[in-house]
Amino acid sequence: MKQVLLIATGGTIACRETANGLSPTLTGGELVRLLPALETVCAVTVCELMRLDSTDLTAADRMQMARAVWENRSRYDGFVIAHGTDTLSYTAALLHHVLRNIDRPVVLTGSMLPMGAPDSDAPRNLLDACRVAAADCAGVLAVLHRKIIHGPHAAKRHSLKADAFTSVGAPLAGVIDGTGCVRLTHPPQHGGEPRFVQDIDTDVLLVKLTPDLPPSFFSALHGYPRVVVEAFGAGGIPRWLEGAVRALIRSGTRVYLTSQCAEGGVDLHKYEVGRRAEAMGVIPLGSRTTEDALAAIQCREL
Repeated sequence: MKQVLLIATGGTIACRETANGLSPTLTGGELVRLLPALETVCAVTVCELMRLDSTDLTAADRMQMARAVWENRSRYDGFVIAHGTDTLSYTAALLHHVLRNIDRPVVLTGSMLPMGAPDSDAPRNLLDACRVAAADCAGVLAVLHRKIIHGPHAAKRHSLKADAFTSVGAPLAGVIDGTGCVRLTHPPQHGGEPRFVQDIDTDVLLVKLTPDLPPSFFSALHGYPRVVVEAFGAGGIPRWLEGAVRALIRSGTRVYLTSQCAEGGVDLHKYEVGRRAEAMGVIPLGSRTTEDALAAIQCREL
């Protein structure tokens, strides 16, 4: 039987109602005891790492998760990280870049309703995540609502529905069918030796472009190391902002460009406005999700 390490971090899946609303109070051990069907899937060992709402997670917390995987990679066949859904896509993207070429499945999952709540999606998601962690695959994946999503392509698109996640810019890695069988149609492809990126730089600011954003906004950012601008459509800098963005780049700031559109990404060669942005030194991020772009920049890949 495959050996899986369950890394408990909190999130809705571990929540109970308190006087101040839902709060993650269940331990990883309690999650396992509430799901006896796990015994038929794999042998689970629990790592009680933290109990936090995923909104409260920092890059340091995410690096703790990565280290828990890296330091135990020779002892387990796979890993499951029980996580809050609100920032799960940010964690999945960062782990994809930090755990470079990881040769084990690292599966993030969570739920929209707590374990034990009526009609909760938690039992199914946790059971499915363990099934994928025990399968013959490798890489960072998100498993929710029977979908298997590549880590850097996972995105939360609904704040309430059980089917809250989608794969952006890539097909699903696979699905878990109604019988519990893992069907990998596009498994992660990896090459090279596994490597742990220990040093990341979180000085990256995300700016959402809005109509009539004043040029003076960018003057406050002069000298900030890296700025990602979420632009309209295929990408570009409005004419009234070009001088301000050019001055920002000349101050030493690296300016990247991504799209506010969920699909398609940035293509600076399509329109004149995009070519003007490229000429001033803006760096296009192609079809990366915002979460994946931030993670790649933090790991100094871009």
